[in-house]
Amino acid sequence: MSFPKLILVRKLKFHGLRCILFFTQTGLLTDTMGYIWLVELLLIEISESRSGNIFSNVKNLQQQIAVAFGQDSAYSEVPLAISIFCGLLKSKHNFVRWGFLFVLEELLTRCKLLLGETELQDTSAESSASNHTETCLNKANAVIDIMSSALSLVVQINETDHISILKMCDMLFAQLCLRLHSATRAPFVDFNGLNHLFGCTTHTRESGSETHVSFEGPRPKQSQDKLPQTAVSLNDLDQDSLICETTSMAALLLRGHAIAPMQLVARVPASLFYWPLIQLAGAAADDVALGVAVGSNGGGNIQGATSDIRATLLLLLIGKCTADQGALLEIEGKEFFRGLLDDMDSRVAYYSAAFLLKRMMTEEPETYQRMLHSLIFKAQQSNNEKLLENPYLQIRGIQLLSNDLGTLL
Repeated sequence: MSFPKLILVRKLKFHGLRCILFFTQTGLLTDTMGYIWLVELLLIEISESRSGNIFSNVKNLQQQIAVAFGQDSAYSEVPLAISIFCGLLKSKHNFVRWGFLFVLEELLTRCKLLLGETELQDTSAESSASNHTETCLNKANAVIDIMSSALSLVVQINETDHISILKMCDMLFAQLCLRLHSATRAPFVDFNGLNHLFGCTTHTRESGSETHVSFEGPRPKQSQDKLPQTAVSLNDLDQDSLICETTSMAALLLRGHAIAPMQLVARVPASLFYWPLIQLAGAAADDVALGVAVGSNGGGNIQGATSDIRATLLLLLIGKCTADQGALLEIEGKEFFRGLLDDMDSRVAYYSAAFLLKRMMTEEPETYQRMLHSLIFKAQQSNNEKLLENPYLQIRGIQLLSNDLGTLL
């Protein structure tokens, strides 16, 4: 259907669109067509340029999404298509709220295509590589901003449906993370220096003028021993390619097969990381007492399952809080991570302990050295090397020492 016809339909049949999207007895095909119709109407708000700048139109759409949710559609000044879109999230039926996420996902995909077409039209032979990189970053930022505004509404209504929350996380990872080919994937964690204390390391990769960050969780010792010392074979590369194509983005990021550009992570509100992390806590698969206390680094039962999703959310949150002090204050500072030490998922507890330990080493080096000296003495007395090797046990030991001394960690 052409855009002029869609404009006419938008003016005459918004009531019919509402019926399709909100009526509980419509079929799946009818619902899907209604969602696609709504996506087209939302795209009109971007493609019909009033200012001549598509990026300003995208910014305007982002702002209108935030405004429309708090207004009655009958009296709202924002376009009716945006009001209907936000209205999906106000429904008491979870399957209608799923429609909000379906429309958002399709909208983000179409926005990327639209921005790509605009770039091709504006590209000239004289355009430099730096200009191209800047344009790519602006495109990514525009899509991230729309996603952040829309998903913030999911947080605002305090969504309790796990399918919606999982879909929200899937969308978040899809927009923030980039898959790596097996030949260029991030190296596994080097456990030299302080890396063994900070279980989730941050690798900075220079590629031209862009900086990427790759997060990797700690790998079990037996897995490290099995790492090949020679070049991988063609079969290994084929297997890695298959893994990258079929594995969830959360699992890929944890294994070093994907990267998360910090420029994009920095644009996402911290609430989009910590809120689903807390909401999905009931689905934790590991028991911290059984996992960490015996020296395990955690692992989750199924790759890409809720345990992987929560671990990835936490690592992205740690990355954001490390780069942005304001994000750390937004989540009540280090107290938030102290609370996660009691989490039933061993990786969440482990990563939180590692983050707290690294913050203490950098912000309170003298206090840390004093506590570490006491821990070494305690470990020697009990002949327990795990107390020093495991960040979780180390931070717990420091907490006990702090309580004995009457000081706050």
